Parts: sequence; C-alpha cells; structure tokens
Amino acid sequence: MSNIDLAMFCNQCEMSAPMGCGAKGQEKGTCGKDSTLARLQDTMIYGLKGLSAYREHANELGADTKSVDDVMSETLYFTLTNVNFNFNEHIAQLMKVGSAGVQVMELLSDAHAKKFGVPTPVSVSQNRAEGKAILVSGHNMEMLHKLLEATKDRGVNIYTHSEMLPAHGYPELRKYSHLKGNIGKAWFDQGKLFEEWSGAIVVNTNCIVPPRSNCGYLDRLYTYKIVGVEGAKKIENDDFEPLIAQALSLPSVDRFNAETTLVTGHNYRTILTLAPQILEAISAGKIRRFFVIAGCDAPGKGREYYRELAQRLPKDCVILTSSCGKFRFNDIDFGTIEGTQIPRYLDLGQCNDSNGAVKIALALSSALGVPLNDLPVSIVLMWMEQKAIIILLALFSLGVQNIHIGPSAPEFVNEPILNFLVENFNLSLISNVEDDLKKFLG
Repeated sequence: MSNIDLAMFCNQCEMSAPMGCGAKGQEKGTCGKDSTLARLQDTMIYGLKGLSAYREHANELGADTKSVDDVMSETLYFTLTNVNFNFNEHIAQLMKVGSAGVQVMELLSDAHAKKFGVPTPVSVSQNRAEGKAILVSGHNMEMLHKLLEATKDRGVNIYTHSEMLPAHGYPELRKYSHLKGNIGKAWFDQGKLFEEWSGAIVVNTNCIVPPRSNCGYLDRLYTYKIVGVEGAKKIENDDFEPLIAQALSLPSVDRFNAETTLVTGHNYRTILTLAPQILEAISAGKIRRFFVIAGCDAPGKGREYYRELAQRLPKDCVILTSSCGKFRFNDIDFGTIEGTQIPRYLDLGQCNDSNGAVKIALALSSALGVPLNDLPVSIVLMWMEQKAIIILLALFSLGVQNIHIGPSAPEFVNEPILNFLVENFNLSLISNVEDDLKKFLG
C-alpha cells in the first residue's frame, strides 16, 4: 500500500484541505469528521467483528493470538472520536486489519489441522436423517468435538447445518460414527428447516435467525457461548446433558430422507499434494482457468447469479469455494477435468478457510513463475456481512487485485471509496453472467 497515490484519492473526494477544517464541498459526519473517513472507520469496525470471531475460535484451540489482539485494540483506539483525520493513516490501518485477518485465518487453520487432522475429500449425506438427533449450526468445530464426545454411545445422531458442513472433512471428527450427515443449506433457511426438524437444535456461532415467539422449535433450541435469543436454552460450561436428554425425549427424525450427497474436505494442504497433476493439466491446456466463487449468502434477488455462473463455466475450469455461499451450487456434480482425476469443484471449507485459495494461488504463482495477479484466476465474491469484510481486507493487504463482488456494494462504500478501490485494486461489481463470462474468459 505504500505506493498508492492517496493524493489522487483525496482529489476524487474533494478533500484537498485538512480533515475537520470545514473545507467547502465536504459531506460532514459526526464530530466534524468527513463522511468518507467515517465510512472507512465503519469498515475497520466491521472488519474487526469478523476478525474477533476467528480470533475467538483460534484462542479456544490454544493458538497465540496476542499480535491479532494488539491490532484489534489499536484499531478500536484509532476510531476514537477526534483521534485521526489523516487519510493515508486510515488506509494503512485498514491494511493492518487485513494483515491481521491473514494471520488469524492461518492461526485458526493450523489449530484446526493440529487438533482434528488435515481435511480430506469426503462425500456427505445430504438431507437424510433418522433416529434421535441433534442438529448443529454455526462454525465452532471445538464445540462440535465436545458434543460428539459427550454423545458417544448415547444413541443420539449428530447432523450439521450450513457452515458446519466442512466438519465432515476432518479425520478426527468424522471418526465418530454418529456424525451422520448434513441437513439444509445456508444459514437463512433456519425458520422453515428448524420447524420441520423434530430433534434438538444447537447454534454455536453466527448466524442465528431470531425465531418468532410462536415458532414450533423454540423449546428445542439451544445456544452456545455468545449466541442467544429470547426463549432459547443456554448451554453453560460445556454441559450438554440437558441438550442430550431432550434429544432423547423427542420423536425420532423421519422427515428427511433424500438420497443426495455433498462433497467437502478440499483443504489447501490436500489440494497442494495434487500440484504436479494440476501444473501438468495447465501446461497441457486441460485447465484454462480457476474461479474462486465464495462468500456470504443471503436471501433475496441477485444471488442466483452465482449458481448460473458455476453452471455455465466451461468444462476446463475449476471452482474453488468456501463459506455458506457454496450452497448456491454445491448440489451440482461438476465432475473432473477431462483426462485427469482433478475435481472441478473444490470446497476449501468454512469462511475462515478462505486463506486456502490464496495458498493455492501463491503456490501456482511460484511454480509457474507468474505474478499473483496475472494467474488464470477469477475471484467472484458474494457480499453480506462482517466476515466477508475481513476476508476482502485480507486479500487487499496481500496485494490481490481483480476481485469482483456482488450483487451490490456494501452500504458503507460511497462513490469516492469505490473509485479508489477500482483505481488501486481493480475491484469491480458483477453485472450479468453472460457479459461477465466474456470478461473472465477473454
């Protein structure tokens, strides 16, 4: 970031005068702060929210997070009223948050692999359930491990939902025979899904959808640590006995019997073992391009784009994905690259496993002798919430360019900020699949 021409940014924002001096044409925020600086500080705060989530999980697993904690503390101090009105330093602080994001994702990835083993590809039963059962939603692998241990030989089956799907890829988690499969898709299907599920339910992180007071599952809903909604039961001190007892008292689950499967477990460490075959396939023209299609899913129009994009990719393209956005298209059998055993669909894991795409790209860059931003890679991200922000800041801090986001820009990005990101990182918004494919493949 040291070479970024921030004077250009200031001119775009009509901010040639010092911040807070009342220069003509400035849109004011609170305490005399320029609106654009206020929005940049909003970005810091949202980024810290995602950063703190990953930090919490890494800390639970014993990782040393002090350097990340220091950045979080410093950045909160940075946003204190009347502390900083310097544009350059706002950008530098955002990059510092992004670098902490890179670090914390690596810490968490290493901690997961150390405790639960390196994920390997596995087919997971989807929407098929039976018996006394508990459905687990969220991101917390350590909590799931404790629950699996507590329910061993208890006659209770455990099923995952949304971002817990990648749990099946970890050898030390899937060795529990009562970890049976996955139910449902992204987080926002909770209302209908939880109503249909007759067993017990536990949500261990974001995202939880506040249930209606008259919903049919509130009396079967448990929350863990900071997660909470009115009327749900709280798991205290990792005591799962009330949850287990209720699961055993409830009717067996029998409304889910689809015969479909999903594939997960393509951790970057496992994918890098295929490096010779991947490089050979690239050299032979069998792999034309890699597409990173990932991010936070949400209800509403516009996100059908990502399924259509995945479906319309040529057979010589490989999809890398993570986060809950993959549920837009992970029910599709993409097969393998012709003449190879290389899967065309690679599920790197949860949102915190997004660093895997960078690890793979860096390895390709080194092996091919091609600069990172010149690789045959297109990055297309779904936009929604705080964890998407820390991931984007992490990519920026690494100098990654040519990222496409959608279906719209986040609300805290105004025109000057968007112009700056376009100028310095070639960030762009998605449009429609047909036009974007021409651009990506051209």
